[in-house]
Amino acid sequence: MDKEKLTDLVRNILEVALLIIALIRGIASGHWIAFIILAVLFVISKSALLLGQRKLRKTIKELEGTLASQGRPSYVPKPSEIEAMQNKANAISDHIKKQCPPQRCLYFAICQKENPITPFDSKLGGIPYWDTAKPYPTDAKGRPMALVMQVNFEEIQIPHVDPLPQSGMLQFFITSDESVLEESYGINFDDPTSQTNCRVVYHETINRDIDIKLLEQYPRCEDLENSPVKGEYPLWALPGDSCINRTCNGFEQLFADAVKQLYGDEIETPYFDDYLKKILPEEHRDEVDDALVMGDNPMYYGPTEKNFQMLGFPAFEQYDERPEGCRCDTLLLQIPTIEESQDGNWCTIWGDCGSARLFINADDLCQRNFSQVYFEYQCY
Repeated sequence: MDKEKLTDLVRNILEVALLIIALIRGIASGHWIAFIILAVLFVISKSALLLGQRKLRKTIKELEGTLASQGRPSYVPKPSEIEAMQNKANAISDHIKKQCPPQRCLYFAICQKENPITPFDSKLGGIPYWDTAKPYPTDAKGRPMALVMQVNFEEIQIPHVDPLPQSGMLQFFITSDESVLEESYGINFDDPTSQTNCRVVYHETINRDIDIKLLEQYPRCEDLENSPVKGEYPLWALPGDSCINRTCNGFEQLFADAVKQLYGDEIETPYFDDYLKKILPEEHRDEVDDALVMGDNPMYYGPTEKNFQMLGFPAFEQYDERPEGCRCDTLLLQIPTIEESQDGNWCTIWGDCGSARLFINADDLCQRNFSQVYFEYQCY
């Protein structure tokens, strides 16, 4: 007999004993009819209570069995326990950010524009800006490329974020060859810095006297079946802070050091996820993970698109695939998969809802040299 049943048995015996004593005293005092009526009412109410308890226990056991069959823990933590675990994760996050401070970056978001979108706007897709006096970028087969994204630094940065340019236009093009797009989006997997089927172009000045009609001849991403960009979308940007996350090199060691210093726990760095499992059951682990990775950074779920940025820390779907010693050490641009909130269509989609990243050497960025840019994308 378990402790709970033993407690119920003792309680019931005491209640019956008290009832008998009360009945004897009632008979002795001459008020036995009233006491019998009260005793009957007591027995009826007690029986109903016991029946309700049995049904409740049966329901709880059935629920626990269902949870167990689904591979989920039967224990449901209290709100106070969840809050305590989130506070613990925040403490770890704060410690990590002290050792590896957030980096300044520029976050992007798709915006609504009252006026028609022009080739001079910061945007995804659409008709590109181009000074027609210069050769237009072409791919390995000599085909004109399509614009993925362009940033007009003269309009989009308030305030300025170093070391990005304060003026001019930065553009990212990819091939218009459908077969290449389907296979790799223009990436050369043997040499991701090759710009044979992709291109990064920087215009120091913007010529607003060009004939816009001449630009309509160039291919557009939204007209290509295998393009990652599905329309033309104007952009706005907001400076913010980017924190290191669990996909970045070095995060696991920072996590292990923080746990050891704050709580004295030794953990093996390749298995820091196991420590999260001890912190909180799986159904609440995302809440703790968000607190752990980003802390109180409002930009993560703020007014901009998640992980759509220039500079800062990259957020990989898998892991950092750059080879050891890669000189492209700075995140130039990260474009995630973006779902259109109004109609459920995709604004951008990289493979299986992944994201694309361009890396550049820090000195090259300062010198406005975009000839060596590492292009890669990953999926879940």
